[in-house]
Amino acid sequence: MSNEQTIFFSVDTRLLNQLGEKLVTKRAVALAELVKNSYDADATHVTIQLLNITKPGGTIIVEDNGSGMSLLKFKETWMRIATIDKEQNPISRIYKREKAGEKGIGRFACRRLSKKLIIKSVAEREDGKKEEIIAKFDWPEFIAGQDVDKIPISLTSKIVDSDTPSGTNLTMDNANEAWSEEDIQRVKLELNDLIYINIFGELTEIIEKPKEYDPGFKVDFDCTDFPKTFKSLEKEFLKNAWAKLSGKINEKNQAEYELTTIKKIVNNIKNKKFTRIPPFSKLNKANFECYIFPFRADLFTKSDISLGKARKLGDQRGGIRVYADKFRVFGYGSQGDDWLRLDYDRGRSLVQLDKEVKAYGGAEDKRPGLRLFRNHNLFGYVVFDKKTNPNLESTVNRERLIENDAFEELKTFVRLGIDFATITYSNELYHEEIIQKKKEAAEKKRKKDAEKKAKEDAEKASEKAEEEKRKAIALAKQIQDEIAQSENHLRQIEKERRDAEEKRRILEEESRKSKEFKIIKKTQDALYREQQLIKEENQARISFEEKKRVSEEALRKITLTFEIELEEKQKSVERHQQVKEENLRNEEEKLQTEFSILRVLAATGTLVLMFDHELRTLVDDLEEVTDTYQEIKPFIPQEKQENLAVVFNSFNDRIEMVKELGEFLGLAVGKTSRTNKQEWVLHPIVEKVYLPFKWYFKENGVEFSNKTPDTLRTPSMYRAELVSILHNLMSNAFKAVKDEPNRREIEISGFEQKGKMFIQIRDSGKGLSENRWEEVFEIFKGDSEPDLRFGVGTGLGLKIVKDLVGSYNGEVKFIPAPKGWNTCIQIEFPVVEDL
Repeated sequence: MSNEQTIFFSVDTRLLNQLGEKLVTKRAVALAELVKNSYDADATHVTIQLLNITKPGGTIIVEDNGSGMSLLKFKETWMRIATIDKEQNPISRIYKREKAGEKGIGRFACRRLSKKLIIKSVAEREDGKKEEIIAKFDWPEFIAGQDVDKIPISLTSKIVDSDTPSGTNLTMDNANEAWSEEDIQRVKLELNDLIYINIFGELTEIIEKPKEYDPGFKVDFDCTDFPKTFKSLEKEFLKNAWAKLSGKINEKNQAEYELTTIKKIVNNIKNKKFTRIPPFSKLNKANFECYIFPFRADLFTKSDISLGKARKLGDQRGGIRVYADKFRVFGYGSQGDDWLRLDYDRGRSLVQLDKEVKAYGGAEDKRPGLRLFRNHNLFGYVVFDKKTNPNLESTVNRERLIENDAFEELKTFVRLGIDFATITYSNELYHEEIIQKKKEAAEKKRKKDAEKKAKEDAEKASEKAEEEKRKAIALAKQIQDEIAQSENHLRQIEKERRDAEEKRRILEEESRKSKEFKIIKKTQDALYREQQLIKEENQARISFEEKKRVSEEALRKITLTFEIELEEKQKSVERHQQVKEENLRNEEEKLQTEFSILRVLAATGTLVLMFDHELRTLVDDLEEVTDTYQEIKPFIPQEKQENLAVVFNSFNDRIEMVKELGEFLGLAVGKTSRTNKQEWVLHPIVEKVYLPFKWYFKENGVEFSNKTPDTLRTPSMYRAELVSILHNLMSNAFKAVKDEPNRREIEISGFEQKGKMFIQIRDSGKGLSENRWEEVFEIFKGDSEPDLRFGVGTGLGLKIVKDLVGSYNGEVKFIPAPKGWNTCIQIEFPVVEDL
């Protein structure tokens, strides 16, 4: 005879333990859930206090001024696991808020944080009376194996005065864990950004208004052990951004974006817009806002915030946070999180961005992906409406969103906006580079013209001075000749006057001795003639003195003019010298910069040697792991061996790659490579340079051919120099071909001809215009793309190759590529014949 009866499920207390551990895994999430409960209770203010928490056993208090819980409400909601109260009552009673808390996680958050909980709550009952309840929970008493509804909870209730403030106080004693300063600062930061309207310092002011008006919500955090506070990002800081990007999903489910510059680089961009025409099928109501910081010094020139401080803030607080309604979904946008794959794609040096944005037609720079903003450049958030986006659900532990089609569309929505901003920024830099090149060209032309003009002026001044000198010399000679003629004329007159005087004396003597009339007459005539000559002499002397004075004045003027011309010539020469010195200084600065980088690279060589030693030790350890696996393999179930086999095959490949990288370092910096100069067989050296990177070539679909003859030898040189030459040229070729859509090939060949040894490196990359074949060998003029494995580069690669080749009387240059190739670079060395 059967016995029919009705039975019921019972709940083991172990469920609370599991829920406490799996639903709430992080302390910040636990505190956030309690804050959400305060928000749902129409609180305008909630305070979190942490006391004596540097070691386990401290106290955590969460207190709010919300509507509280009456005894009836407490029993129906808090004491009922997985209550549907928030599904039945999704809107708060006083301020009509959409409730943020879900699934009764608050009680499990308390258990996650401490061993004991005291709840004190004051609320207004339905009959209008104020009621206070106090409940005590001792979580260790909930031992697995017991029915959860059989564990007693201490609870008291009483009626209190009507003016007693409503609200709830959660005191969590005997904290489960110690908190470090780093823990506190992280939690403060995450709770500071808990509500999306607070992220940019836009806290709603708490003011008294009628009950139907929501006055806002504020969270205060107090920790006496670590009192340092975090502030919201202030608007003054945001004024240093390059641009603000906004996005929204419109009524047609299309993504609309708008970009406005805050600080100009080249153009003042106002309301630049982009609309994604294909509508989203899963994503509905969502908004996106982001401030973009390229961290350029010129954007902070008039700011109270230094560039260094801004970078630090970017590292600490940069990223795009995710908010469901008003509250943050933790994890997204935190330090180290890359949910939009920005850092990943930037590290891979992707040249192009999303085709949808590219199709918008605004990309003037052909490689905008190289400018992609990283997380630390972005301060922003995306907020979606949970009601219209039911598929955007949080995971059980509240730390992420479930990764489904709706989440992928949310990612696409935000990432397209950032790509759109990146293209605009890339165009700005493209224009800036054009302007800078024009300025450099104009400055170069100005300096060249100034030097040419200074030289011409100096030559003209010299010619003019020489001509004036010749004229002055000729004029001086003419004046000297005239003075000499005047002196001769004066001496002649003086001689005539002396002869006349002598003749007069003789006649006077004869006149005294004779009374003849003729003699007397002659004497009188002689006296008259002497008087006339004396007058002529005086006039000649006056004329001579005047001519001498005029001549001396003319000579002084000629000398003064000559001195002025000489001074002008000297100034012109000095100007020419200044121009030459300025050009020499510029060249010296360039050489000093080159020397500084080479010095850094030299210092880095020491670190590479240390790394080589550690790499060898690491290889030994990795091989030991492989050997251990082979020993324990027989004891592993067959079905797991198959899975592990795949992992260990890849693991062994990586070990080989690390070995080959170690050998390459030995080639590059080993003692033999640096001290032993000899002729090297080229083929095996090329192979050893290639081997460490063959895995990377394979991952990127790049084919490599070593067609150097087995017998071809280099001139006598250091192996490290040959390795450096080959590595630089091979890495440049790889960067040129890795993003090519069709053919990705590199080939190295060599031969001897007419007493010279040649090496050619060919690739199928994008090629290099002939007008840049010589320029790229100059310092900082390289054209290779940045790469995650081969590096961003210093702009010295080809310069180093040129110097190394030149040190052996060789030559390196680009030559027209053979048919089927886009680029060919050729090295030639003179071959020293054996005697």
